[in-house]
Amino acid sequence: MLTEVIQQTADWIAKNICGKIELKIPDDFRNDSGYKTKVVHPASFPLYVPGKDRLPPGIPAPVPSVCVQMVSGTDMLIDKIRTLDMRIVLACWNPGVHGNELYRPKGNIDALGGHSYFVDPDSAAFEKGTDGWKDNMVFQDLVLNTLEKAECIAGHRIIKESGIKFGLFTEDGDICDYYPYWHSWISFQLEVGLTPKAPDYNQFL
Repeated sequence: MLTEVIQQTADWIAKNICGKIELKIPDDFRNDSGYKTKVVHPASFPLYVPGKDRLPPGIPAPVPSVCVQMVSGTDMLIDKIRTLDMRIVLACWNPGVHGNELYRPKGNIDALGGHSYFVDPDSAAFEKGTDGWKDNMVFQDLVLNTLEKAECIAGHRIIKESGIKFGLFTEDGDICDYYPYWHSWISFQLEVGLTPKAPDYNQFL
């Protein structure tokens, strides 16, 4: 049951969220002017983010990604209700602005303002920057917006009366810095139905 809920939640996020955004694929060996921007839809992983040597087929990199985790659970034995504390970890990569992302002006008397804009796919320009956190916040906004509009995830009720929490990873009160990787989290509760029926051990007595 627990494995099903985690996998179903990851699949639901892949279907309802990941296809709505594209983010940069990391290249740790070429994150400057030699990198030509490549973007993909984030992958959705259950519980753990696999290493580069353990990626499922068709997924080019562990980042950008969503990781669906079960942090803890509660079985209300009298009411026969099980709730799970879920956490979504968002990860993306962005070391700065690459040349083939920049829109450059070109004189055009027929265009509004006298200029039209184009992207040079072969540009080797690069401006290192720390605005990659904005990619993560846009990603987080998308996930929050989708969760807050939904009533259920794969048939499991989102416990809206408990609220949805979100934030950045911190250590000793400071925001963790993993530049050029950017991370955040979202947590919420799911009601996943009745508590499992107790097994019958009489046959072993």
